[in-house]
Amino acid sequence: MTVTALHSRTGIPLVGGYGPAMAAKEALTRDLSAELAPQGIRVVGLRPYAMPETPTIKDAFEPRAKASGMTWEQWQEFVAGTTHTRRVMTLEEMANIAVYMASDKASGMTGTTVNLTMGTLDD
Repeated sequence: MTVTALHSRTGIPLVGGYGPAMAAKEALTRDLSAELAPQGIRVVGLRPYAMPETPTIKDAFEPRAKASGMTWEQWQEFVAGTTHTRRVMTLEEMANIAVYMASDKASGMTGTTVNLTMGTLDD
């Protein structure tokens, strides 16, 4: 199971090579699935978006919030406003989906990345 980011599928300024790296990781997910599926090994990915409760997101986005003249709280509201649900996914929700994807209940899924962006990216 791999984890990528919204950046894999959309252009976002000021993130350097992060977007291409995430796109490459999603391609690797597909390629590994093609190689390993004949041995019964599934390879799937998760693509969450900006879970502010994670330290990585806070470290990445807090400086961008300040540079934009927003507080961290205002930035979180802005990010949530870009989703269909007007909220971002929680870490617990992502963990639940990861457990499902790793289970036999998702045995028909391989070579794909699950869009967990709450509608920010329409697939």
